[in-house]
Amino acid sequence: MSDSLMIETKGMTKEFGKFVAVDGIDLRIERGAVHGFIGPNGAGKTTTIKMLIGAIRCTRGSGYIMGQPVGSVAAKRLIGYSPEHPAFYREMSALDYLVYMARVCGVAGDVERKAIDLLDWLELGKFTESKVGGFSAGMKQRLGLAQALIHDPELLILDEPTANLDPTGRMSILGKLRETSKERGVTIFISSHILGELEHLVDSVTLINKGRVVAEDSMQNLKEAYSKDRYVLKTSDNGAVLDAIKARTRSLISDSWIDEGGFIHLVSQDGVSLKRQVVEVIRERGALLDHFSQEEVTLETIYRRKMGLEAE
Repeated sequence: MSDSLMIETKGMTKEFGKFVAVDGIDLRIERGAVHGFIGPNGAGKTTTIKMLIGAIRCTRGSGYIMGQPVGSVAAKRLIGYSPEHPAFYREMSALDYLVYMARVCGVAGDVERKAIDLLDWLELGKFTESKVGGFSAGMKQRLGLAQALIHDPELLILDEPTANLDPTGRMSILGKLRETSKERGVTIFISSHILGELEHLVDSVTLINKGRVVAEDSMQNLKEAYSKDRYVLKTSDNGAVLDAIKARTRSLISDSWIDEGGFIHLVSQDGVSLKRQVVEVIRERGALLDHFSQEEVTLETIYRRKMGLEAE
């Protein structure tokens, strides 16, 4: 295993009877990265996370956290984990719970001071003495993140960390995660279905579907790969221009539409040839060209294409 890798899996597989939940996935996550792990419901995301944290064993294959086998005591000590629905001792106060978890993790020094500072940082400072049973779902999500961070982990694994938060709360937590990555050097492995928010947080991403990895790369590389044959234009006669483009370049276009803003979108199999044909069509139609550029794709666009929800 490379010294630069935080997570590495080789053929990691999990079967439940005859059902293959995770099918031979290979992951290579660099230290210090903020890595998104996305896919539809039932894709195998949570099962993969459970194998990484050592909650369940893989049926075949292997996995390592900074060179330590997943599930080993050494690997578990490196990880801070917060599930989608964190569970707590309802009758304990937020502070008592966090101090208790710190001691379970073997945190030394002034544990209470550290817990108070962490609760303040996560905007729970007013609720240190409040019983967790009375917390809202969003407050529990924040406390779950505090519990994951209390022992200063090298790796933070988060399953839908903003699922129960309002938009303001989600932006706050995302800001805290950026700070955690940049200032503390923590590697973050995050699963989320809110792709628009995730796109502005992660450096790299893995897309998983039906238990298999369908894409893994940096955000920059993925965007470049998926934008090179996508174009957006606007003319003085969109309907006629699009019909003419489709008639002339039918073999070059895999998808096309006009959006609500009046822009034509073209997904091509040969961008160079398409651009030349589009210019000729506009000239022949005598239409005015207001805009023509390569489309900037989003993480959601990439997701839809890799999941077969949009033409490749």
